[in-house]
Amino acid sequence: MKTIASFKKGVVKARKLWQAEKHSQALAEVDRLLADWPQNPQLLVMRADLIRLQDRAEGVPGLDEAKENLELAATLDDESPAALIELGYFCYAIEDDAAKAAEHFQEAVGLARQLLKDALLGRAKALGELNRNTEALACLAEAYSLTSRNGKSGGDEILEQLWDLQKAD
Repeated sequence: MKTIASFKKGVVKARKLWQAEKHSQALAEVDRLLADWPQNPQLLVMRADLIRLQDRAEGVPGLDEAKENLELAATLDDESPAALIELGYFCYAIEDDAAKAAEHFQEAVGLARQLLKDALLGRAKALGELNRNTEALACLAEAYSLTSRNGKSGGDEILEQLWDLQKAD
């Protein structure tokens, strides 16, 4: 049955098989899960990693399929750096394409910075509400630093929060 609980149970089972180096069984479990969740980025990344660990034998998916899984995962989950990081390593280690790997890693860095900035801004708001202004200021300063390194706008929002926090003192 297609439930979140069965999904989680299947992922745990696949990871345990993977850790026990039972890669073909882990791949079979991931493939079973993908039958119910075919567009799940986490499963697609796991599948690609497990394909890379397989001995090349008849019936075993090839590395082209692994790359396709990573590209699809990156497209489906375009706000997370995880699939891009794996795709970067694939390009670097499997395809020996450092230039393409660097592009994927750079895109992952940008997404990771955005996620960290969002978390820092949220934490700053919560800390400000708790009157832990020094910690909130540190979060805002770090978020502003990430914004300026990204070369994207968004610093005004952080400066407003800094101003509001300063007025609260």
